[in-house]
Amino acid sequence: MKSVAGRLKPLLAFFLILFAAPCLSEASEKDTYVKYVIDGDTIAIPGGDTVRYLGIDTPERGEPFYREAKYRNRSFVKGKKVTLVFCDKERLDKYGRLLAWVYADGVFVNEALLKEGLARKLLIPPCGTMFADEFKAAEDSARAEGLGIWGGKTGPAVR
Repeated sequence: MKSVAGRLKPLLAFFLILFAAPCLSEASEKDTYVKYVIDGDTIAIPGGDTVRYLGIDTPERGEPFYREAKYRNRSFVKGKKVTLVFCDKERLDKYGRLLAWVYADGVFVNEALLKEGLARKLLIPPCGTMFADEFKAAEDSARAEGLGIWGGKTGPAVR
């Protein structure tokens, strides 16, 4: 019997094909585990690599909602098997971090952080704009509800 994540993987692949078709021929994915969470939009994986989430930006240390974003990210990915989807047009950022869309337990983590008001969209071409419409809708929803950075209300309690 397949796990929920195993059953959802084909659905996630379908949406990747549907929404990321322009970049699909140059996309690849990797299943891995998260060793630790660096902040709201960066994780460490085995082998010494760090992964920066594409298309979003969470508060930095010392800024409001830094801890909430980091802890929420941790609740999604820490110690779990995740699927990293890379756009090979832009595999690394200027700091040498891998750039990816991150999926854990059937959740598109990049988008989930936006929906909860714990991130802003960061639409930098070529790959950071792939989910522009979805990310804009998620951010607009959080802003309208006054969640997180858009008004101070927090989403699900996590620690």
